[in-house]
Amino acid sequence: MSYLLGIDLGTSSVKTVIMDSYGTIRGSAAAEYDILIPQKNFAEQNPHHWWKATIDTIQNVLNSSQIHGKDIKGIGISGQMHGIVLINKDYEIIRPSIIWSDQRTQVEVDEIYKSLGKEFIGDETLNPLSTGFQIPSLLWVKKHEPFVYNQIYKVLSPKDYIRLMLIGEVGTEITDASATLGFNTKSKVWSEKIITELGLNLDNFPIVMEPTNIAGTITERAAIITGLPKGTPVVFGGGDQFMQAIGNGIIEPGQVSLTIGTGGQVFSVLSEPNYDRRLRTHTFCNAVPGTWSIMGASLSAGLSLSWLNKKVLSGLSYKEINTLANCINPGSEGLLFLPYLTGERTPYMDSSARGTFLGLVLKHERAHLIRAVMEGVVFALRSSVEIIEGLNVKTNKFVASGGGARSETWLKIQAGILNKEIYKSNQIEQAGTGAAIVAGVGVGLYKSIKEACETVIDIGKVPIEPSLKDVHIYNEMYELYKDAYQKNKDLFHSLSKM
Repeated sequence: MSYLLGIDLGTSSVKTVIMDSYGTIRGSAAAEYDILIPQKNFAEQNPHHWWKATIDTIQNVLNSSQIHGKDIKGIGISGQMHGIVLINKDYEIIRPSIIWSDQRTQVEVDEIYKSLGKEFIGDETLNPLSTGFQIPSLLWVKKHEPFVYNQIYKVLSPKDYIRLMLIGEVGTEITDASATLGFNTKSKVWSEKIITELGLNLDNFPIVMEPTNIAGTITERAAIITGLPKGTPVVFGGGDQFMQAIGNGIIEPGQVSLTIGTGGQVFSVLSEPNYDRRLRTHTFCNAVPGTWSIMGASLSAGLSLSWLNKKVLSGLSYKEINTLANCINPGSEGLLFLPYLTGERTPYMDSSARGTFLGLVLKHERAHLIRAVMEGVVFALRSSVEIIEGLNVKTNKFVASGGGARSETWLKIQAGILNKEIYKSNQIEQAGTGAAIVAGVGVGLYKSIKEACETVIDIGKVPIEPSLKDVHIYNEMYELYKDAYQKNKDLFHSLSKM
């Protein structure tokens, strides 16, 4: 039997899976780490912690599955997007990674727009600028930490550092490169004009390849540390949203994934590099050859529920959370939540937006708070769906994944708020599965990503149907949800300065 190993470098943990060629997960392991917040609006992580967690999960999954490393035919990597990992010529980390949820670079975002213009940025990258993306973060380092900046040899995305530690070679691929905002997404090359006009060094950016290309093989040092055999092929892999889409079978136009993880994402495949001229969504290169992807992103999806549970409630189990939410009628009896705990991207691109409960009265209790948070997260997803459909992007099948697919309550909320049939992904680790599939294509176990998905992916056959009564209530609440941001925008900006 041939096996594939998928590594998913997330925001809160590394998850590593071993999958057989028929798609059965034969073992999985996870290891957590923290987000470092040295001061307000900062979000950083130590790449050494990622690597330690990766080593631990590889060792654990090999031991628990009792699969010998020599039977692993290929390795793929999925990773959190947008962040920067800075290394010197000795491949040493020279500062903590600034990750995607970081909010420190609004000044740099404004300066880039002023220097190059929104129209040029949009046409070149097919994206809006946003805090937490690689280019603004790199400019911040250049301005505030010149000693660090002058040591830079290469600028990597998070998962590229894990691959470097496995194979000893520097590189990236088109999905993460297009998510840096220093890349021409149509032509699939680094944007020399953006990089040089901003005073950055083009030589600091690595070679860019396709996700299924073999990047190298496990080094002797990595073999000793992890238990994987020296010489095992490692493919370039991709950003977590692209790997998760593949792990949900989202590989053709018309298919849409709805992800509620730490953040929330609406992801669909494009046959052409279409983008929103108002710069409210993201268009990136896709892992499936000859396609692009369009994505709306909300920064605090599952993070909002986690915040409520850990910081406000008493650390309930997710079973208890779902039971409580299910006791409350749609609309949470007039309680509305705006999930902007770390600012918001789609549709506002506003790092100063703030999380808010509106409509609290004495009868509201913890069950109402829970349900309102779950509904607010899906209202944010609806904003993305409406923009994407407004660009004449066809959408004919919606697949829920992440935490939002493991909760029947959240599935029903998605169906009602979006007024769509919602299919449930039965894959237990979508991003890790996607990374394993990409590895399988790279080493020749599958002829194509499409063939692999037809073999591997299991999507529920019976969708969750929207209730007309729920749809009516949620349509009214959604109008209030949109109005709430517009009426409180100035207040949010004032509060963010305090």
